[in-house]
Amino acid sequence: MFYQVFNLILQSAKYKNIDYVQLCKVHDQARMQELIVGNAVDLYAPLEVAVYKEELFSETIYVAVIDSKIVGFVAFRENELGYIYVLNGFQGRGIGGKLLDTVIPCLERPAFLEVFSTNIKAKRLYRSRGFVEETKEKMILH
Repeated sequence: MFYQVFNLILQSAKYKNIDYVQLCKVHDQARMQELIVGNAVDLYAPLEVAVYKEELFSETIYVAVIDSKIVGFVAFRENELGYIYVLNGFQGRGIGGKLLDTVIPCLERPAFLEVFSTNIKAKRLYRSRGFVEETKEKMILH
């Protein structure tokens, strides 16, 4: 696993175990928001529980940090973008785009991601970075 920390001015730092709690907060808040948009709230599990089946920590993880606070993260492996979450209060500030810009060069092609068909905001972000819809819930980057 590789873990890089950055704020709006890119800086690298090593993962610290104390960051786990902040990562859980971002995951849990943004995951619930995603599931509400996808009408799938019954699938919600906090990261502390979901980590065993979601395999997040087997992926490469980058986090967005502002004022020593993790406000978003992205995780990927090989050609799959598995996660991209930003706290509600920090959405719309370009953080998701910066996270994508950081990992897109690392993704093997064709790369893919899954997204709820009703998550229009996320799809707009992915399209802005070159992803195209393969199905209503799968997007591809060539």
